Amino acid sequence: MKNDIKTIEELMKILQNNKLTELFYENSELTITLKGTPTDEEVLYSSQIDIIEDEQEIVEENTKEILSEHIGRYNYLKKDGSAIIEIGKRIKKGDKLGDIVAVGVALPVISNLDGIIEEIYINNNDAVDYGKPLIKIKI
Repeated sequence: MKNDIKTIEELMKILQNNKLTELFYENSELTITLKGTPTDEEVLYSSQIDIIEDEQEIVEENTKEILSEHIGRYNYLKKDGSAIIEIGKRIKKGDKLGDIVAVGVALPVISNLDGIIEEIYINNNDAVDYGKPLIKIKI
């Protein structure tokens, strides 16, 4: 028991001297977890992380994804080779964003959002599954 108290005292010194907020120690006879008070710097850092996470949530709330409603190959080029969609293009609800071709049948991909194309996840003529994100839209 004396050795245990001595070990705890040594661990407490390590916790304080190194300005740690948590310390875990384990051996075959003893398991100890010590928690200290966070420093002002750690509280500030934690607050900054919270702010960054909040900003990311706001950015994510302003974007939506167009998902594949079919299985097949996503084609967004016209017959002349020009793109139906491209990054930065403004789209409206009801606009055609290409086709998903399966067994020779072209099923149109129709926008259900208004916004600007921010990212195209799929290369032209790549295979897609049902529910796979195709396009990221900034709304």
